[in-house]
Amino acid sequence: MLETRDQEFQPLDEAKVELDGVELWEIDRLRHLLGYDESESLEPAMNRAKIAISKAKMKLSDHLVEGRTIGRPGETYITKYAAVLITFNADIEKDEVAIAQAYFALIVDKQALEDEKRIRSRFEVNDENKRLAGAARASGVTDYAKFNGAGVSALYGGLSVSRIKARKGLSKSSNYLDFAGSEELAANLFRITQTRAALERQQQRSERVATGTHRMIGANIRRTIIDAGNTPPEDLPAAKSNINTVATKKRKELKT
Repeated sequence: MLETRDQEFQPLDEAKVELDGVELWEIDRLRHLLGYDESESLEPAMNRAKIAISKAKMKLSDHLVEGRTIGRPGETYITKYAAVLITFNADIEKDEVAIAQAYFALIVDKQALEDEKRIRSRFEVNDENKRLAGAARASGVTDYAKFNGAGVSALYGGLSVSRIKARKGLSKSSNYLDFAGSEELAANLFRITQTRAALERQQQRSERVATGTHRMIGANIRRTIIDAGNTPPEDLPAAKSNINTVATKKRKELKT
């Protein structure tokens, strides 16, 4: 059943193009994929989508993109949000529309779920990193950059933070955790919380011992990930959007 569904979804998936990390669908191609022939109008569904966008206090121009702006003159593209609205206002009697509705419902839910996981995890990492810094100071750490780098490098297979960013195609000024997906953030959160707990149990004040503890825990978590058959964090793809952009978008959605 899943194979059949994936085959039905494939034309919709192949029809999308990406511009600066934003997924777009060409409106005439989507019209065809929804089962509309030349004699049938998609305008009622499009008009209802435009009304919904306007009522949500969004700019229509942000969701309807002229092809000339992306080097494809003569065509009009729509965002995922607009495609969802059009699809759910199209003729449900058409089998193609039902398939498209299932497709967009799944990809929207998955992305929304991942965005929320990232937001929650990133804020948790921020809070726990502050607690780790306090525990490290109490353990005699004065060079926090060296201490932190030891644990991060051990988790990422010996890579420094700068090499992690380079591997993931991120700018030198960016924070790699701001582009980490929920899985990568979870691995870092585990590293941070377990190191803090270990430092709080240790009695001696020693920067060398604390740094070694962080390195050991990072390496152990990495080994656990690999032994479980999962992807090590350096090989997980970077998210397309900075977490701050995602959080701002989510706040706007919640207000709406």
